[in-house]
Amino acid sequence: MNTVKKVKSALVSVFHKDGLDEIIKTLHEQGVTIYSTGGTQAFIEGLDVPCERVEDLTSYPSILGGRVKTLHPKVFGGILARRDNEDDLKQLAEYDIPEIDLIIVDLYPFEATVASGAPLQDIIEKIDIGGISLIRGAAKNYKDVIIVPSKDQYADLLTILKEKNGESDLEDRFKFAAAAFGVSSHYDSAISNFFNKDKEDMERISLNDGEVLRYGENPHQKATVYKFSNTKNGASLANANVLQGKALSYNNMLDADAAWKAASDAYHSVTHIENKVAVSVVKHLNPCGLAVADDTLKALEMAWAGDPISAFGGIICFTSKVTGEIAEWFAKRFVEIIIAPEYTEEALAVFGKKKNLRVLETPIKDAITGEKLIRSVSGGILVQDEDEGVDSEFKTVTTRQFADNKMNLAKFGITACKHLKSNAIAIVTENADGAFWLTGAGMGQPNRLDSLRHLTIPRFNLKEGLDIKESVVISDAFFPFRDSIEAANEYGVKYIVEPGGSIRDDEVIEACNEFDMAMIFTGKRHFKH
Repeated sequence: MNTVKKVKSALVSVFHKDGLDEIIKTLHEQGVTIYSTGGTQAFIEGLDVPCERVEDLTSYPSILGGRVKTLHPKVFGGILARRDNEDDLKQLAEYDIPEIDLIIVDLYPFEATVASGAPLQDIIEKIDIGGISLIRGAAKNYKDVIIVPSKDQYADLLTILKEKNGESDLEDRFKFAAAAFGVSSHYDSAISNFFNKDKEDMERISLNDGEVLRYGENPHQKATVYKFSNTKNGASLANANVLQGKALSYNNMLDADAAWKAASDAYHSVTHIENKVAVSVVKHLNPCGLAVADDTLKALEMAWAGDPISAFGGIICFTSKVTGEIAEWFAKRFVEIIIAPEYTEEALAVFGKKKNLRVLETPIKDAITGEKLIRSVSGGILVQDEDEGVDSEFKTVTTRQFADNKMNLAKFGITACKHLKSNAIAIVTENADGAFWLTGAGMGQPNRLDSLRHLTIPRFNLKEGLDIKESVVISDAFFPFRDSIEAANEYGVKYIVEPGGSIRDDEVIEACNEFDMAMIFTGKRHFKH
């Protein structure tokens, strides 16, 4: 059986017209009858290409403010009719329904409208009805009809029109149908998630635009990144512009995301510094350096000094524009990735000398995005809210009061600590000109005493000229025993922040009082597994 079919008629109904003009002109040159309506019809006629009005075909005008245009048997009959079914063809002839061989659709931008913060009624009007019906009908009848479900497939259609003179085989049409059902499924998932956003058990996950990564956690593992399109202002690591460098791996993406989130959150946690800049240095998902200052170079130097040994081969994220001066600072330092919202031409020229260095550009993360975190387990997936925002409810629980001038430092410290893998202990310090930085970090240990004694304090002690009595120690979760307080006292710690909530809180508080320490309870844990 000959499965090759030539396009003789087409129905075109699209939202985005970009890239459509060449298709329309080619269809016209090949003698294809074109049906359309509304804005698409006006666009086609503006190209001096004749166009049959859908209204004339159906004998009904576009009604209900454009909500009903193509929903009619004379349209869907011509799409769904099976060309090898005699009864179907008889009914087409009986009711004067023309066969339609090609459907070109581009749906109303529902996700983009939601992401823009548009009012509810505008969002509702961007739920496409006719377009999604055309997609599903044509895809169902792919044996006879080509369905182009979005502007992303315009180029593929143009190839068939020009290289095959408008003739497609069954394999061509199947590929278009497969893409069409993907578009339809994703669109419905986005609408479902909008209507069920407060229902934790109704999450729909739709993955599009997969991009194969260099490799997974290890070179023998394959990996792909899928990008969501509904982020605010395009701010996301997955959608960052890669300006230069070799391909990203799975680990690169995870580390870059961790650096971007840590720097962004640190930026939002500090409110008293004018013209603030945050810089993070991340290695293996943990910030080994984090700083907020009133100058980019200053913040960079402090973040790097947080743990210069671990910073080697790390990922650096800035919340400010990167200049040529900053780029030159990396001349003799090896890093894998640099992320910033903007770069000067001078900076890009300097970075261009390091061909393997990845340079990513994306806006900083909003303080609250409401984005879900998705993680797989054997046989399923886990979905949770992201740990966003800045803690604001502080309660001093010790006899010694927590100094007012340490409160801003404490907020910064909580942000730094929550980005460390639990069990996490962080020390943060304010320098002489009011900048904040992460001066000690312990993470990923089975108990927090080891994090404190064997990681956090030794890293703090590598730095000269710092007084631990003026620094603040933060724990991501409660201290289950007084042993960590006793260890902190050995090193001279005077300020501690923890969430509280242990059955032994009274013992921990008693230990702080015994050693004349000030301790705050925040009431909020920040585990990061």
